[in-house]
Amino acid sequence: MRLTRGTDYGIRGIMYLATQPLDKVTLLKNIVQNEQVPESYLAKIFQDLNKAGLVRSHRGAKGGFSLARPASEITLRQIIEALQGPISLNNCLDMREGCANMSVCAISEVLRIAQEQLIATLESKTLDVLAARASELKALAA
Repeated sequence: MRLTRGTDYGIRGIMYLATQPLDKVTLLKNIVQNEQVPESYLAKIFQDLNKAGLVRSHRGAKGGFSLARPASEITLRQIIEALQGPISLNNCLDMREGCANMSVCAISEVLRIAQEQLIATLESKTLDVLAARASELKALAA
């Protein structure tokens, strides 16, 4: 599995929102300036995150974005799947496709275990923990 550039931008953008108070509406241009990502691309990505219920879009003169729920309730898996779809290491493990040979395939057994471990890891990492760690790393680098 490889994250797309859009998913990378989306993670960076939503991480920025996680550093803001939950009810604060943040202008897209502030996220763009801080994370150095293309504004038009991030606007589309945030619409996908809005549809997934991870961010909330606010219209009008004081419009922008905020997290739809506390950062402690948003996992890295949820963000990735909102932007790329279900996590699947191979077509045979994609529930939308499946494979007729799964019951006799030794490789699919190994890939299934690896996929389960990856999903468990991504599910265990919440946005608040990731944002706190990012702040620690930035402080160490300064």
